[in-house]
Amino acid sequence: MEHYEKKISFLGENIQTIRKHRGMKQQELADKIGINMQSLSKIERGVNYPTFDTLEKIMDVLGVTPNELLSGEWKYIDHTEPYIMDVIKREQDFNVSLDYLSENEFFDDEKECTFYKAYKLIQYIHNYITNEVTELEELMEIKQLIQRQKLERMIKVHKEMRGLDRYREQPKEYKYHDPYDDWIFRQLADIDNRNNIPDTSPQVDFNEADYEDYLKAKWNRGL
Repeated sequence: MEHYEKKISFLGENIQTIRKHRGMKQQELADKIGINMQSLSKIERGVNYPTFDTLEKIMDVLGVTPNELLSGEWKYIDHTEPYIMDVIKREQDFNVSLDYLSENEFFDDEKECTFYKAYKLIQYIHNYITNEVTELEELMEIKQLIQRQKLERMIKVHKEMRGLDRYREQPKEYKYHDPYDDWIFRQLADIDNRNNIPDTSPQVDFNEADYEDYLKAKWNRGL
């Protein structure tokens, strides 16, 4: 009897642990498996044992095997590795797809391909920096990376503009074909519009409504 009660206790605790790890509320799981929340609560507390049909639905929704639910405490750390490998694979697939875009016969010319590749890279970066779990420190690191790249490219173009040999011709290793056309340099240095670097004036542009929406979203996620 004691062994049976221990099994029920393990089962209920594991269901609760895995449910929380999946980011699901009790009512959400109850709705998906077709029982009321009170019944699920009793299962998770080890008061009742689920029927075989309910147990199958729980395993299906939570994505676990019978052995994982019944063989003792569920170690969620063991379940993170497949997700890591999946992310690595999708990242690699993304890199390969970008590398081979130029060979895709869909595009009429190289400019179309370049435009599409830039669009996908912007989308990728936007998805990362707007992710709910992205920390402020990470954004500061991205800022530093962008600043370094901006300065390095500006200095490179400056060097190419001034990199004329003794015959007033540009050396072959430089890609900037017209050293007297400073349009690229002006764009990089933000000379004309001065809008690449935003002003930081909370007295002017801090939006309290956006901040309240941000707090509500964090509250709803339980953070």
